[in-house]
Amino acid sequence: MSTSPEDREPNDRARDAEGARAADDAPTTGAEPSFTPQEGTGTEPSFAPREDSGAEAAAPRGEGEAPTEPGPGGALSAETLALTALVLLAVTVFSGQLLQLFTTMVLIGDQPVPVDQVTQFSIQVIISGLSAAVAALVAGISLLMTRAGTRPWARWVATTALIVSLLLVLLAVVTYILMPAGTEMQQPPF
Repeated sequence: MSTSPEDREPNDRARDAEGARAADDAPTTGAEPSFTPQEGTGTEPSFAPREDSGAEAAAPRGEGEAPTEPGPGGALSAETLALTALVLLAVTVFSGQLLQLFTTMVLIGDQPVPVDQVTQFSIQVIISGLSAAVAALVAGISLLMTRAGTRPWARWVATTALIVSLLLVLLAVVTYILMPAGTEMQQPPF
């Protein structure tokens, strides 16, 4: 029975030497023990971390403070709300109504439009704007719920969803402002 991986020979010492060299060349990320005697304790070795070690020197922790680990997820966690905001934003963007209506309002300009059509346009703009506003609200709540243990991707997703959804809300407001007033269309006489 061997504890080595199946794809290599257990007695392959050249590969072991390469691995040891690579491990020696790798930068240290944690605290390393120091075997120098501490002041006033005699010749006993000290296993205290070095003060010049990489990550520990950059971000010192207080006494009793554990390193931050991702917290448990849940139905109302920041991660879940970030993904919910992303899905709501995808529904708003991929429906395409808001961009299409904005383009239509820009192209219509001062042309007369029937009242029924203007009513239909305004309902579509309001629904798309509300959808974007709900996505912004959920993304904002997700950002408010973040804490030290929140996964970084949740912050990124929530921030992106918040920015894009606020831009879509702004687009909905501009589209609503550009909407022409409806006119009663005259039936041609026969």
